[in-house]
Amino acid sequence: MATTKTYIRDIRAQVKADHNGKVPEHLNLTIRNYAQALELRDKYREQIINDGVVIMAEGSTGNQIKKQHPLCGLLYQQETLCLSYAKALGGTAAKAAQKQEDQSSKDAADSISEFLEALK
Repeated sequence: MATTKTYIRDIRAQVKADHNGKVPEHLNLTIRNYAQALELRDKYREQIINDGVVIMAEGSTGNQIKKQHPLCGLLYQQETLCLSYAKALGGTAAKAAQKQEDQSSKDAADSISEFLEALK
């Protein structure tokens, strides 16, 4: 299981790659929060794996019933939180696709401008 420090190092490296070798100051808090959220997610996941996704519990009438591990809901919430931090940092596939789309539309606009200039 990775620690917050390991996650911070990895996230900063990715943000540096996305921002021409520099990490913008305004992203430091988001990076730290994202790393802490990832570490907590790992703890939830490890506990669920150790206990099992389905656990035995006592029902209202005293009989044993199978039910979902109580941390499964928290794990889902933590995954959602991590995804929102990843989006904020631009580290999702959707953001990468949007960046490529923006660049290709810029290239297309430049090509049309060059074509119109050539016609003059």
